[in-house]
Amino acid sequence: MRDRKNLNKILGLGFVLVLAGFTAANFLHKDMKFSDTENRMLQQKPAFGLAELVDGRFMSSFEKYQTDQFAFRDQWIRLQTAADQLLGKNKSGDVYLGENQLFEEPSEIGNEVWKNLDAINHFCSQYPDVHSYLMLAPDAASVQKERLPGYVPVAEQEQQLQTLQRYQEEQNSSVTEIPLYETLRAHKDEYLYYRSDHHWTTLGAWYAYEKAAEVMNIPGVAEKAENIGEKLYPVTAQFQGTLSARSGYQVSDDTIEVYWPEPETELVVTYVQEQTKSASLYASEKLSTKDKYGMFLNGNHPLTEIRTMASTGRKLLLVKDSYANCFVPYLTDGFEEIVLVDPRYYYDNLEKLMGQYGFTDVLFLYNLNTFLEDDVLHYVLE
Repeated sequence: MRDRKNLNKILGLGFVLVLAGFTAANFLHKDMKFSDTENRMLQQKPAFGLAELVDGRFMSSFEKYQTDQFAFRDQWIRLQTAADQLLGKNKSGDVYLGENQLFEEPSEIGNEVWKNLDAINHFCSQYPDVHSYLMLAPDAASVQKERLPGYVPVAEQEQQLQTLQRYQEEQNSSVTEIPLYETLRAHKDEYLYYRSDHHWTTLGAWYAYEKAAEVMNIPGVAEKAENIGEKLYPVTAQFQGTLSARSGYQVSDDTIEVYWPEPETELVVTYVQEQTKSASLYASEKLSTKDKYGMFLNGNHPLTEIRTMASTGRKLLLVKDSYANCFVPYLTDGFEEIVLVDPRYYYDNLEKLMGQYGFTDVLFLYNLNTFLEDDVLHYVLE
């Protein structure tokens, strides 16, 4: 009995010491801006403000900050994934392990999405002479759902998209929907999404562009479609993306392709906040980093301006997430100017941009998962 009591004391003392050590490590841990393992920006400590506290933004950001910044985070993720696989589990966090393919778990519809749709509708209603479009891209877990592990209860994005469409119709929205679900499902057996990453591939973006061009009346699609496979050039076959990084699962390396028409389109890309310019839509130096998908438009930036040699009289404001980055190359011969705004990093006035550029078209392009979880878009539009 005494030996058992002594053992319990030792175990209790050990637990206290481990807990104290972990607490101290967290206290001394220096916040990181970027996770090489997860290939994404980490949440930084939010600034306190009464308005942010009242509307819930502060607590939401602080919870994300605590989750992103605890000590030994990468090691814990790898350890947990290894343990789960030994137990036969096929899910790590929000990532499912299929047959040599990873799938991001579809999000549920929450209150934020109605705020975003209302903000989009109100913003676009102020510019009746501007053609406005909304394009929400479904995920691999929906388009290629046959490849999911068996008996996985995931949200059905086809139904979610129909729900959002009905809401827009009830609001008499002037924003034209560009439906992608059936278009992508028709090509579900092709390489539409990366195996290790949540983005669509350049081929997946092409099929989306074909549909967008039809709805937005962008000419020249037939010429582009001719031998499209010969215009997609592989630039790396060693890509492991965000789903692999944040889940700890390993699948076969992905291939990244770029759209490269002949003759090559002449343009100037300006990253406004960074005050840098480029004559290419691709940043080849990213191919030597973990963030290889960042080669498209050099990753995400608050405000990006693209001037082309097109003489179409059309100018596009593209409000987007990172799904747009490999989609933009298909647009450059259809618009004289394309201005990209990423609301996650942009804090200026969109009305000022509308007056400055005189846009003829506005396109909101998001991955559906991102759009359902987005809690900043309506602030930027309002």
